Amino acid sequence: MGKSWVGLIAVFLIVLAARLYFAFQTPFYTTDDAYLQVRQIDSIRHGELLWHDPLGYGGRTLVMSPVFDAVLALFGLFLPAHIALKILPNIFASLLVIPAYFIAYMLTKHKPTSLFAALLASFVPAFFANTFNQISPLTLALPLFFLLTYAWLKAPAHKWVITFLILLLVFVFLHPLSILFVLSIGVYILLSAVEHLKPRAAEYELGLFGIFFALWAQFLLYKKLILFHGPRVIWQNLPNELLSTFYTNLTVIGAIAQIGVFPLMDGTYALYKTAFKEPRKETLMLLSITLVATIMLWFKLIDVSTGFMLLGITLAILFSQSLLLVSRFIYETKFARFALAITIFTMVSALVTTAYPAYTQTQAQLSMTITQEEVNALTWLSINTASDATVLAPASYGDYITALAKRKNVIDDFFFLQPSINERYQDIMRLYKTSFATEAVELFDKYSATHLIVPPGMKDIGFADSPCFKRIWATNIRIYEKDEQCEVRVVA
Repeated sequence: MGKSWVGLIAVFLIVLAARLYFAFQTPFYTTDDAYLQVRQIDSIRHGELLWHDPLGYGGRTLVMSPVFDAVLALFGLFLPAHIALKILPNIFASLLVIPAYFIAYMLTKHKPTSLFAALLASFVPAFFANTFNQISPLTLALPLFFLLTYAWLKAPAHKWVITFLILLLVFVFLHPLSILFVLSIGVYILLSAVEHLKPRAAEYELGLFGIFFALWAQFLLYKKLILFHGPRVIWQNLPNELLSTFYTNLTVIGAIAQIGVFPLMDGTYALYKTAFKEPRKETLMLLSITLVATIMLWFKLIDVSTGFMLLGITLAILFSQSLLLVSRFIYETKFARFALAITIFTMVSALVTTAYPAYTQTQAQLSMTITQEEVNALTWLSINTASDATVLAPASYGDYITALAKRKNVIDDFFFLQPSINERYQDIMRLYKTSFATEAVELFDKYSATHLIVPPGMKDIGFADSPCFKRIWATNIRIYEKDEQCEVRVVA
């Protein structure tokens, strides 16, 4: 085994160890989305897809790719489920070091710098903090994205064309991120024409095939969503209130913290020095990914976290080239004897200023993770309520209800195929703000709800003292039950 592979395995193990250390700080998952994945995985393990979900929204159709869940379900046959669902996504995410290293090596031809770039890319705050304790297809999709990028850069060599096609076949059915990848290829072809690099005919053919195949596959998978929502499918049918605040909390400092100071600065510098002044296939492809991710973020066509993951990882890989450029420049100056010390200082600074925001964001994610107290309350609810009970809670709590309480919810944050999502979302928010029991009863009856949950940290309801509502669980999480006899009647 070559020294580079030994170093690469070491970096992989460091990243995996860091991820698992934080993931096992809690037995639960950080977001409620993970619990929808858990239900899908359990359903696959029992031999069926969760196509019709009898609990979400009181009963709804789920349209989502089952590939990632099927992979986890397969491995879950050999490992305890709670262990497999913690470890496997982190193994997938840690595999990012492999394509990151090889792409960086293509840029620099310098193994230590490339290994460091792979380590830095794996600790990009947006990527690390949003995938370490979630059952997210992104943990597999992002390593595949950059492995496909490497395969594209190695094409048109025959074995890499075959590799590219196989990976693309898996990727397009795994995650919609494949659309961004083929758009990046399209931008690369345009930039190559502008820079007169003259891509080979095989590249044009492979690129055009990839673009049309990915678009066809996405339409095949999500045809029902596209026909139902039209252009709004891009924004995942988010309620207007959520869509309007999607980017409002985003600041320049926050964006830098998501990407990392050094990857952002030095990666951008590397693009300026190479992609525009000395264009090569490698740098143009990375520039294309950067441009596509930036444009998507600018026009709010992509989730903020996903956009920052792509930008952060791409710029972290480019950091290797920037580091080499700066090092060569120093060797040509009077400070040449300090070149090694300056390079090491830059690398340490880059790692610290990237890893520390990743750590703080990870701690923030852990602090928002569902607690044992909440799980106890939801488990109690599953035992002490009728099987047809419908529980009302904020959208961000909906999947906890279906997975842990095993009861119907009124809303969760899978908004697809809901025709009146704005009205429903506004009604739920109005319920938590109103002080009038009559309005609350009316909204309960509108959605056939029997119980209401006030999550920890949320202000208690204003109609808590009404005789129509009985508090049946009172700790940091509060649960109310509506009296069946209470109803609003219109008297002529």
